Amino acid sequence: MVPVQAPAPAASQIPTASQSPTASPTAAVPQPLDGLPLTMGLAGREVLLVGAGPVSARRAELFLEAGARVRVVAPALAPEMEDVVASHRGGEARDGAARDGESRHGEAGGGVVVVVRSFTPADLDTPWLVHVATGDPEVDAEVAALCEARRLWCVTAGDAALGSARVPARTAVATPAGVVRIAVDSGDPRRSVRVGRHVARSLATAPAGLRARRRTAAGWVAVVGGSGDGDLLTVRARRLVHAADVLVVDGPVDVGLRAELDDDVEVIDTSSGLPAARVADLIACRREAGHGVVRIVAAAGLADVARELEDVGVEFQLVPGVV
Repeated sequence: MVPVQAPAPAASQIPTASQSPTASPTAAVPQPLDGLPLTMGLAGREVLLVGAGPVSARRAELFLEAGARVRVVAPALAPEMEDVVASHRGGEARDGAARDGESRHGEAGGGVVVVVRSFTPADLDTPWLVHVATGDPEVDAEVAALCEARRLWCVTAGDAALGSARVPARTAVATPAGVVRIAVDSGDPRRSVRVGRHVARSLATAPAGLRARRRTAAGWVAVVGGSGDGDLLTVRARRLVHAADVLVVDGPVDVGLRAELDDDVEVIDTSSGLPAARVADLIACRREAGHGVVRIVAAAGLADVARELEDVGVEFQLVPGVV
């Protein structure tokens, strides 16, 4: 899946407050969206790249990662694009305009084809999405106009205002329940990249809000070395704690850490004399129900807890604490 930003109509097409008969002179005028963030499913669908320079090469990698069938049309290939083609099993460039006999290379459902020639309107017959970055403003504008006439989403890397979609900056944070992908669009690509990196770093060190809300067929378990004091947990351990549905601890949870957790996170305190075998069974049951479970235990007890979970057939990841 590739996140895209679909620009809104031009400002001249949007009524202003002065044009509205019911607008109050003192009322705040809501600002229109300059685009609607969407996630596009490109797996198995054709994406046309017009131009084969470094920017197109980077975008080709992105589209291929999303499972798209990438077709590149350009008079010549930059070394970066040649590397992309070569990295997909047997990828090769083909001369000429004919599509008959074009071979596709890459993983199942995706792949890349490069046709070495100039763009023609017929290239727009089959793609779902078009990306243009030729380095020639006139060609980029021509392709964008043709896409608009055919109602094809078009990303124009050289001048975003010409296209009907744009690709935001992207980053991701890994959690036990899956990757959380973050897209940032500010109208300034370099600024968006910096903001995305900052958000990813912030979530890595203060990972609030990473819990999955949709239950999976099977949950996950992590055994973390430490205590209920959040200040003594590693960065990775804190990320796991914030992704968990159930927290199992040998004593009270630090007030500060508890305040960071969602209200519906279940906290099981074993310090009241709960037998170790019973604790292991509870963890197994929560995991089977699709919950994420973090067992926080002092470093000296890690081996014992690991053995108890193995005895009841629970798979887990082990995160040693700070010694």
